[in-house]
Amino acid sequence: MKVLVQTLSYRPNNFLKDIEGVEYVIASTDEEAIRVAADIDATINICSATFIEAAPKLRWIQMLSTGVNGVPFDLLRERGIALTNAGAYGPNMADHTMAFMLMLSRQIPQILRRQAKERWLKKDTPIPDPGELDGQTLLIIGLGGIGLETAKRAAAFGMRIIATRRHVDRPAPDYVHELHPIEALGDLLPRANWINVSVPYTADTADLIGDREFDLMRDGVHMLCLARGGIINTDALLRALDSGKVAGAGLDVTDPEPLPDDHPLWDYPNVIITPHSSGQSEAAHRRLGELVADNAQRFLLRQPLRNIVDLELRY
Repeated sequence: MKVLVQTLSYRPNNFLKDIEGVEYVIASTDEEAIRVAADIDATINICSATFIEAAPKLRWIQMLSTGVNGVPFDLLRERGIALTNAGAYGPNMADHTMAFMLMLSRQIPQILRRQAKERWLKKDTPIPDPGELDGQTLLIIGLGGIGLETAKRAAAFGMRIIATRRHVDRPAPDYVHELHPIEALGDLLPRANWINVSVPYTADTADLIGDREFDLMRDGVHMLCLARGGIINTDALLRALDSGKVAGAGLDVTDPEPLPDDHPLWDYPNVIITPHSSGQSEAAHRRLGELVADNAQRFLLRQPLRNIVDLELRY
């Protein structure tokens, strides 16, 4: 098969080099991709509607991200093209989530700000009252691969894990104490000390957390989001921070993104913002490369692909 890639320098694509039957075609721009589209059987991370319409043989698109919002789902469904996503970032993104939680719990951002000014706290300088995770409740909204890895780590810190998932009939590990459908969110929000938003961004999850949801939360809750900006309404989050409803937030994604330099979110000492970097990991790139290679072999052998995206649900 002919596989279209944008570059061979990106680590996951290199895993295809030794697979017999795979021929690379490189197109670094949309214009180049369209020029060679007629002979392409599959692509890695190339999925514009213009290209798809120019590629009559196209049968499979492998995305290198877990989130696939923005893909022309209707066109893929009409053409019968399989779409697969990454699903390789669970461990590193769960580590990033735990870093947020530990820093916020132990008041590390505030301490670091004082350290920058005074090096060592003077005896008469008040210090933040650090908390602890043991015994607190973590609500994971969207218990997918990343949510499960987060739950495993948080449970090891003695936290109680409650979660939502579309398929509540599927088994969950013992460290997930309760599993509910998303329709139960209103009942779950008041119970959580920590809320981790881990659902994909779709039409159904845009502004999933707004003023109504913040009103249901307990005072002093902590918010975490590494999924996509726009799932938490930014203006509602600012109001919840100002009122003290939200005691702190860890955000690897924002709306808008990139976050403008003059955006008010930068000014909160209890908000940690990282630049959509939680997915970066050498180990994750290795896992992703192994997935791409395995799916290529499956495609050649006409076997079921891994990590198929439901074109109706859009994740």
